[in-house]
Amino acid sequence: MEQVQKKGMSKGCLVALIVAGVLLLLIIIAAITCYVKRDDLAKFGATTVISAFKTELRQHPVEGIDTTMFFSLTDSFTQRLQFEPLDYTRYSQFMNTVQAVMADKKLDSAEIGDLEDAMLDYFPELDTLGGGTVAPAEEPVPDTTAENQQDTSK
Repeated sequence: MEQVQKKGMSKGCLVALIVAGVLLLLIIIAAITCYVKRDDLAKFGATTVISAFKTELRQHPVEGIDTTMFFSLTDSFTQRLQFEPLDYTRYSQFMNTVQAVMADKKLDSAEIGDLEDAMLDYFPELDTLGGGTVAPAEEPVPDTTAENQQDTSK
Protein backbone atom coordinates (compact mmCIF):
# COMPACT_ATOMS: atom_id res chain seq x y z
CA MET A 1 0.00 0.00 0.00
CA GLU A 2 1.13 3.42 -0.83
CA GLN A 3 0.99 6.27 1.62
CA VAL A 4 -0.98 9.23 0.34
CA GLN A 5 0.74 12.47 1.15
CA LYS A 6 -1.43 15.06 2.90
CA LYS A 7 -1.85 18.37 1.29
CA GLY A 8 -2.09 21.56 3.37
CA MET A 9 -0.92 22.63 6.81
CA SER A 10 -0.70 20.58 9.91
CA LYS A 11 -3.25 21.14 12.66
CA GLY A 12 -0.66 22.73 14.97
CA CYS A 13 0.40 25.25 12.35
CA LEU A 14 -3.22 26.12 11.59
CA VAL A 15 -3.99 26.66 15.29
CA ALA A 16 -0.89 28.87 15.66
CA LEU A 17 -1.97 31.01 12.69
CA ILE A 18 -5.48 31.42 14.08
CA VAL A 19 -4.15 32.43 17.51
CA ALA A 20 -1.70 34.90 15.92
CA GLY A 21 -4.49 36.39 13.81
CA VAL A 22 -6.76 36.85 16.84
CA LEU A 23 -3.92 38.49 18.82
CA LEU A 24 -3.14 40.83 15.94
CA LEU A 25 -6.82 41.76 15.70
CA LEU A 26 -6.96 42.50 19.45
CA ILE A 27 -3.84 44.68 19.22
CA ILE A 28 -5.34 46.65 16.33
CA ILE A 29 -8.62 47.13 18.21
CA ALA A 30 -6.74 48.29 21.35
CA ALA A 31 -4.65 50.76 19.31
CA ILE A 32 -7.73 52.24 17.64
CA THR A 33 -9.54 52.52 20.98
CA CYS A 34 -6.55 54.25 22.60
CA TYR A 35 -6.28 56.67 19.68
CA VAL A 36 -9.97 57.55 19.81
CA LYS A 37 -9.95 57.95 23.61
CA ARG A 38 -6.53 59.64 23.85
CA ASP A 39 -7.91 62.83 25.42
CA ASP A 40 -9.74 60.91 28.12
CA LEU A 41 -6.67 58.76 28.80
CA ALA A 42 -4.42 61.82 29.08
CA LYS A 43 -6.84 63.55 31.46
CA PHE A 44 -7.11 60.36 33.52
CA GLY A 45 -3.31 60.16 33.73
CA ALA A 46 -2.95 63.76 34.91
CA THR A 47 -5.73 63.35 37.47
CA THR A 48 -4.15 60.16 38.80
CA VAL A 49 -0.72 61.76 39.16
CA ILE A 50 -2.13 64.80 40.95
CA SER A 51 -4.08 62.54 43.32
CA ALA A 52 -0.85 60.68 44.07
CA PHE A 53 0.88 63.97 44.92
CA LYS A 54 -1.99 64.96 47.21
CA THR A 55 -1.83 61.60 48.97
CA GLU A 56 1.95 61.90 49.38
CA LEU A 57 1.56 65.40 50.79
CA ARG A 58 -1.10 64.22 53.26
CA GLN A 59 1.10 61.36 54.46
CA HIS A 60 4.35 63.33 54.54
CA PRO A 61 3.68 67.05 55.04
CA VAL A 62 6.33 69.42 53.72
CA GLU A 63 7.38 72.38 55.82
CA GLY A 64 6.45 75.72 54.32
CA ILE A 65 3.54 74.40 52.24
CA ASP A 66 -0.03 75.58 52.75
CA THR A 67 -1.73 72.27 51.96
CA THR A 68 -5.21 73.79 51.97
CA MET A 69 -4.27 76.19 49.19
CA PHE A 70 -2.40 73.49 47.26
CA PHE A 71 -5.33 71.06 47.51
CA SER A 72 -7.73 73.79 46.40
CA LEU A 73 -5.52 74.53 43.40
CA THR A 74 -5.20 70.86 42.44
CA ASP A 75 -8.94 70.27 42.79
CA SER A 76 -9.73 73.26 40.59
CA PHE A 77 -7.07 72.18 38.08
CA THR A 78 -8.39 68.62 37.74
CA GLN A 79 -11.97 69.84 37.49
CA ARG A 80 -11.10 72.32 34.73
CA LEU A 81 -9.00 69.68 32.98
CA GLN A 82 -11.96 67.28 32.84
CA PHE A 83 -14.32 69.76 31.22
CA GLU A 84 -12.10 71.67 28.82
CA PRO A 85 -10.53 70.45 25.58
CA LEU A 86 -6.98 69.18 25.96
CA ASP A 87 -4.19 71.43 24.69
CA TYR A 88 -1.41 68.99 23.84
CA THR A 89 1.39 71.57 23.91
CA ARG A 90 0.56 72.80 27.40
CA TYR A 91 -0.22 69.24 28.52
CA SER A 92 3.20 68.00 27.43
CA GLN A 93 4.89 70.86 29.30
CA PHE A 94 2.83 70.02 32.39
CA MET A 95 3.71 66.33 32.19
CA ASN A 96 7.42 67.14 31.72
CA THR A 97 7.30 69.05 35.00
CA VAL A 98 5.46 66.17 36.66
CA GLN A 99 8.11 63.71 35.48
CA ALA A 100 10.88 65.95 36.82
CA VAL A 101 9.14 66.14 40.19
CA MET A 102 8.63 62.38 40.29
CA ALA A 103 12.28 61.67 39.45
CA ASP A 104 13.55 61.62 43.06
CA LYS A 105 10.34 60.14 44.53
CA LYS A 106 10.28 62.69 47.35
CA LEU A 107 8.35 65.96 47.46
CA ASP A 108 9.95 69.14 48.74
CA SER A 109 8.79 72.73 48.73
CA ALA A 110 10.66 73.60 45.51
CA GLU A 111 8.98 70.73 43.67
CA ILE A 112 5.58 71.74 45.00
CA GLY A 113 6.30 75.23 43.68
CA ASP A 114 7.20 73.74 40.29
CA LEU A 115 3.92 71.79 40.24
CA GLU A 116 2.00 74.91 41.16
CA ASP A 117 3.72 76.86 38.38
CA ALA A 118 2.98 74.09 35.86
CA MET A 119 -0.72 74.07 36.80
CA LEU A 120 -0.86 77.87 36.58
CA ASP A 121 0.91 77.78 33.20
CA TYR A 122 -1.78 75.39 31.94
CA PHE A 123 -4.67 77.40 33.37
CA PRO A 124 -3.47 80.96 34.13
CA GLU A 125 -6.92 81.95 35.36
CA LEU A 126 -6.39 79.73 38.43
CA ASP A 127 -3.84 82.26 39.66
CA THR A 128 -6.30 83.49 42.27
CA LEU A 129 -6.08 80.07 43.95
CA GLY A 130 -2.34 79.62 43.65
CA GLY A 131 0.63 81.77 44.34
CA GLY A 132 0.49 81.23 48.07
CA THR A 133 0.95 77.54 48.61
CA VAL A 134 4.72 77.74 49.00
CA ALA A 135 5.82 80.09 51.72
CA PRO A 136 8.59 82.45 50.60
CA ALA A 137 12.03 81.80 51.99
CA GLU A 138 12.77 83.96 55.01
CA GLU A 139 15.32 86.65 54.37
CA PRO A 140 18.07 87.06 56.93
CA VAL A 141 17.53 89.93 59.33
CA PRO A 142 20.46 92.37 59.31
CA ASP A 143 22.39 92.60 62.56
CA THR A 144 21.91 96.11 63.96
CA THR A 145 23.60 95.77 67.32
CA ALA A 146 25.82 98.64 68.46
CA GLU A 147 29.00 96.54 68.54
CA ASN A 148 28.73 95.74 64.81
CA GLN A 149 28.21 99.33 63.70
CA GLN A 150 31.19 101.55 62.92
CA ASP A 151 31.76 104.79 64.74
CA THR A 152 31.35 107.51 62.12
CA SER A 153 31.88 110.49 64.46
CA LYS A 154 35.66 110.60 63.91
